[in-house]
Amino acid sequence: MAKYSRQLKIFIANRYLSGEPSCLLSKEYSIPPRQIRYWAQVVTLHGDNAFVPLPHLRSATARFEALKLMSTNGWSLGQTSAVLNLISSDILSVWRERYNKLGFSGLEYRQRGKPAMKPSRTTPVRSDDEKSLEELKEEVAYLRAENAVLKKLEELKQLKRQQTKKKR
Repeated sequence: MAKYSRQLKIFIANRYLSGEPSCLLSKEYSIPPRQIRYWAQVVTLHGDNAFVPLPHLRSATARFEALKLMSTNGWSLGQTSAVLNLISSDILSVWRERYNKLGFSGLEYRQRGKPAMKPSRTTPVRSDDEKSLEELKEEVAYLRAENAVLKKLEELKQLKRQQTKKKR
C-alpha cells in the first residue's frame, strides 16, 4: 500500500504549482520538500493521469527500456521517473542496482508478499494387496508405536485423575 494517496499527492503538487513554497508544504504535511517538487513535476507532465500505476512496466524488457531511456538522454532518476509517471524515483534506482548486480534477469517482476503454500505431497493410497512386504512391516511398526503412545497418554490421564481424587 502506498504511503500517500494519489489524491493527496496531486493536491499537494497543485498547491506547490500555484506558488506555495515546498518548505511550508513540507512542514504542514511532514513530507520532504524534494518529494513535493517531484510530485509537482509528475503532475505537470501527466495532469490528471499522474501516479496511475503502470502495469506495462512489470516486464523486464520495459524496465530495461526505461533504464536505456535514462542513460541515452542523460536524464536523472527524477526526470526519467517523472516522464514515465512512476510513483517514486526510487523505483528506478532499485531497477538500476538489480540490473548492475544480476543483469537482465534482475529486472524480472517479483511478486511481493509471502509465497503461496506449496501443496503437501500426498502419497497415493494403495490397498494392502499392492504394498510390498517391507511397506507393510513399516506400517505395522508405525501403528504399534502410535498405539503405545495413545495407551501411555491414557495411563497418564488416569494417574492424574487418581492424584486429584487423593488431594480432595
